[in-house]
Amino acid sequence: MSEFFYKKLSSQLLVTPAELLTTANCEDSSRIRAFLRLSRIATDDTISQHLNETQPKDCDAYFNRKIVPQWQARAHAIQFCSDYAKKLEQEVAAALPKSADYDLRTNPYALKDDLEKIEHQNARRATIENWVRNEQNVEKIIREETTKIFNDKCYYKDWLQQFADAISK
Repeated sequence: MSEFFYKKLSSQLLVTPAELLTTANCEDSSRIRAFLRLSRIATDDTISQHLNETQPKDCDAYFNRKIVPQWQARAHAIQFCSDYAKKLEQEVAAALPKSADYDLRTNPYALKDDLEKIEHQNARRATIENWVRNEQNVEKIIREETTKIFNDKCYYKDWLQQFADAISK
């Protein structure tokens, strides 16, 4: 089932599928949110059970093999939509109309129409930014809880730093 949500690279790391990373999926976040939810269920929600079957000496390998790719795939999907929201914001800023650009005698509603388009685009951007911010907060909480479980079941280590190191490679 996980092959449906992830594609394997030759390095065996799981990455977010390209079909999921579309601007349409950022605007209607249901597919991306389903992906995030299923990924969390597959790894973070069941971490205690998985670590009960793992020897403490194998925790690093388990973390790098199972947790890091999932966290990375989720972060990638969230970041894609965050970047898209920033792009929308730049487009809005670049498209702000100036009343001098309109001849209101020939079309008295042109300025109003353009302002409504910009307002609509701003609303779309705000919606995306809101759900992205929410998902980033959820990810932060889930990662903290997962690292607490790793510290309890395995041994104390800065697992979040290990994740940061793994994705910077």
